[in-house]
Amino acid sequence: MSEREAYEVVPKEEDFSRWFDEVIFKAEILDERYPVKGMYVWLPYGYELMENIMNIMERLLRQTGHKRVYFPSIVPESVLSREFRFIKGFQDSVFWVTRLGRQEIEEKLALRPTSEAIMYEVLSRWINSYRDLPIRIYQIAPIYRYETKATRPMLRVREVAFFKEGHSFHATYEEAVEQVNLEVWIYKSFYDELLIPYIVVKTMPWDTFPGALYNYDIVTIMPDGKALELGSAINFGDLFAKTYELRYMDEKGEKRNVNTTSFGISERSLAAVIAIHGDDRGLRLPPKIAPIQVVIVPIPTKDYEERIMDYCREVRSVLSRDFRAHLDDSDERPGYKFYKWEMKGVPIRVEIGKKELENRELTIFRRDKMERMTTPFEGVTKFIDELLRDIERVLAEQAWSYFKQRIYHARNLEELIENVKTKVVSFAWCGKEECGHEVEEKGGYGLIGYEEGALEGKGERCIICGEEAKHRCWIGRSY
Repeated sequence: MSEREAYEVVPKEEDFSRWFDEVIFKAEILDERYPVKGMYVWLPYGYELMENIMNIMERLLRQTGHKRVYFPSIVPESVLSREFRFIKGFQDSVFWVTRLGRQEIEEKLALRPTSEAIMYEVLSRWINSYRDLPIRIYQIAPIYRYETKATRPMLRVREVAFFKEGHSFHATYEEAVEQVNLEVWIYKSFYDELLIPYIVVKTMPWDTFPGALYNYDIVTIMPDGKALELGSAINFGDLFAKTYELRYMDEKGEKRNVNTTSFGISERSLAAVIAIHGDDRGLRLPPKIAPIQVVIVPIPTKDYEERIMDYCREVRSVLSRDFRAHLDDSDERPGYKFYKWEMKGVPIRVEIGKKELENRELTIFRRDKMERMTTPFEGVTKFIDELLRDIERVLAEQAWSYFKQRIYHARNLEELIENVKTKVVSFAWCGKEECGHEVEEKGGYGLIGYEEGALEGKGERCIICGEEAKHRCWIGRSY
């Protein structure tokens, strides 16, 4: 097998599903060959990449007053079942523990499918007075759901390995509303840093998260034209408080229900990064999250090998002060290394051979544009820093351009039906449920959500009833 064939993948636009599977394997993100369907082994490179992504979210959470906690993964059936009244059909996706060793147990135990039940059971003991509020907490822990649809790495799994879930507790509904708006801001800031384009939509009233008053979803569009939900911000009001007796004493000495919210992200965020930024050579990683920002590849020349390696080490020593730099001093041929690091999406490659040694310069390769350039070694830190910033700019511009090519605003039902098979389509909606359902029926897909008030005063009419439309609604295929 040639060097190129070792890292060759099917073209992304030809077969996105196969491209995605090949890239995550060849880039060493994870290994799908695990004996439990829907569960995967995270490899070192993929794990570090996911950690870098989660570190961005943790920074945003801490900046906005959220504190990290950890709650156990096991919840008794008696506690979880109190949540089932809100989550219809949720019971069918739970992994149950029914035996300890050889002994059957009296009460079944569930592997955490979500944490509301676990947390609220405990928080009911923490909260007594209005002085105890607000509480903003989060944890990063796996959750388990017996996904019955076809599983896909990072997209539809039975073990969500990197689940960052936030929960908040407030004295009033108005404070919970402010918190949900903050959660949406956190999401937007997070995906802006990942250079991922998105829309923020309010879930259709008939599809709102069970037990919630309303929720917002942040949604992107994958290369196959399908919408991918990247996170939800949910306002439960005091509905869960009534179930788990989350009550506090207000300033007047009266008992009040606590208002709660929740929000969370998972490894779907990495799936979006891979899918949207990647190309036919593999990953193209935003510098901020790349495990390796600069890789140094020696180009050996007879009688100069040791001097070239000494120069490579000098360059690494300088670059490592400001960047995540790696010197590939393995025995593999330079061509093989080029393909390998391109597949892994390292933003910048530094090539050093006899010419670079003699001229005290560096050959720089930028992964996003697949372009080479030369720069003096002196001042290379500033050069690399500016280049990484430009790579971020290019990736963001390309991603938003890519996104806009996959959306369409339909002026009538005929345009919607024509475009919805290949794109995510927006349309004017009056807000009436019957009109929404008719679009679903005639369009053939479910509504993704709507931008509340986005068309107010714009003069657009509902594509079903013709009445004034205030909302921009979205429909399309989705994961």
